[in-house]
Amino acid sequence: MPKAVRISLANKCQLLFGAAVILIVSAALAVVWFRLQKLTGEGPERWAEGTAKMWLANRYDWPQPFDVIVAATDTDRDGLVAIEREQFDSVSQQDVFLRQTIALFESDPDRRKKTRDTRDSKGRPYYRYVRAVRRSDLDKGSFEARLGTAGLPDPLEQILLIQFRIDYIQRQQTYNRIFIITAGLVAMLMAIGVFWFVTTRLILSPVRVLRDTAEKIAEGDTNIRSDINTGDEFEQLSDAFNTMVANLNAQEQAVRQTNKGLDLRLGELAEHNVALYQANRIKDDFLANVSHELRTPLHSIIGFAEVLQETLRSRTGPVDEKRKRYIANIITSSRRLLDLINDLLDLAKIEAGRVELTVGPMSVKDTAEGLVNLIRPQAERASIELVTKVQRNLPTVQTDAGKVQQIVFNFLSNAVKFTPDGGTVTLSSEMIAGNGPNKPGLRISVRDTGPGIPDHMQEKIFEKFTQLESAVTREHGGTGLGLTISRDLAQLLQGEIELESRQGQGATFSLVIPLQLATRGAVLMPDAADPASTVDPGE
Repeated sequence: MPKAVRISLANKCQLLFGAAVILIVSAALAVVWFRLQKLTGEGPERWAEGTAKMWLANRYDWPQPFDVIVAATDTDRDGLVAIEREQFDSVSQQDVFLRQTIALFESDPDRRKKTRDTRDSKGRPYYRYVRAVRRSDLDKGSFEARLGTAGLPDPLEQILLIQFRIDYIQRQQTYNRIFIITAGLVAMLMAIGVFWFVTTRLILSPVRVLRDTAEKIAEGDTNIRSDINTGDEFEQLSDAFNTMVANLNAQEQAVRQTNKGLDLRLGELAEHNVALYQANRIKDDFLANVSHELRTPLHSIIGFAEVLQETLRSRTGPVDEKRKRYIANIITSSRRLLDLINDLLDLAKIEAGRVELTVGPMSVKDTAEGLVNLIRPQAERASIELVTKVQRNLPTVQTDAGKVQQIVFNFLSNAVKFTPDGGTVTLSSEMIAGNGPNKPGLRISVRDTGPGIPDHMQEKIFEKFTQLESAVTREHGGTGLGLTISRDLAQLLQGEIELESRQGQGATFSLVIPLQLATRGAVLMPDAADPASTVDPGE
């Protein structure tokens, strides 16, 4: 699309006002022009008709001999001639117009006049007027006249020829045209001058002042003010403009003061953030080191307790039964403590950005069977039925199989933990279609028949060390880190965790991952705004 031509307001006003002046003055003078042309054009005919009427009223006082009549028919002379019927044949043979006029009057009784513009032998313009004089014109009161008016023939008795030069009329027309054109040009110049003065001094001058002031303010000079003293709306606009600039200056000063305070606060926050980062780093290092150091003695405790449990397996008696119970408590508590330490180590690795992905082919069917067999002893102790629903012909998934197993096993462990005795836990997997630009993916779901999760807790359970109500927590125990770690690992796998649950109707946790992991060795950045965000080390 072509760019519109930019025209200033001054040029627009001058062009529009100039065009308006030209149109108005031209229209006004055109009326006068055509009226004068009409009047001067009709002047000879009106004068000739008036002369003819005067002659008819006083025709007996103007006798003219035939030779004068014949001489008067010459177009080189001015005059008034009355030609009788008996003299029609004596008209000069060269005067074709006069002979044609006589023939026209005789053939058409209703025809009264005929005119013609001509020139004499010297090229001077002449006007010729011929008037038919019939019997009814000579004696309107006679019997013959009354018969003529009653519809009988009204014979032609005379013709009246009036001819005169009209060069002075043409000169008057020329003078009129010159006067009209001159008056129009003078009027246009005066009107354009007045409009130019009005638009330039009264309209455009204040506008230019406001424009120049606005341009200087736009360049950064906010101390300038517009000075317009016209006593009209432009002065009011100037005062409002100055008030607006003053308010802008005041607001700018206030913003500067606020920015100074914000800069100070920002510096303080930066110092606090550095301190918090260092403290968090120290905390993470301490947690990782301490957790790592705790695993070794815990493994020793669990190992020796299992040895003692094995030696006491065949022994009976009250003391040995009590020892078996104590050793079982030691083993259970040690394994729970080991799970807590493992969760803390995983969380510390994720937050420290030390988690790497090992991408390879994963069979969904084999993974599901292995996880079910792994959780089966725990489910059988609670009489919980395990159901596996794996869609047929699922393709091999290119992802980190270990991370997928860790996430799904966490889902299964929670489902078995919170499902009452005799309940059902279902592990299912299926293909899902891509949505928009998303490619097809895989969904692995774990559904239980437990108490479900209230709506207000469905977001909080993914936070660190967050569990359900205290009664449920006391019954089942746990650290509140499993879902947090699972969420972070799911994002590392470029997937997400979906939760569908209603209180009293069980819960369904689903892991949705792509069929093909886009990157290898993706790690979690420790200082990212989102602790679960991932980046590619190759970028």
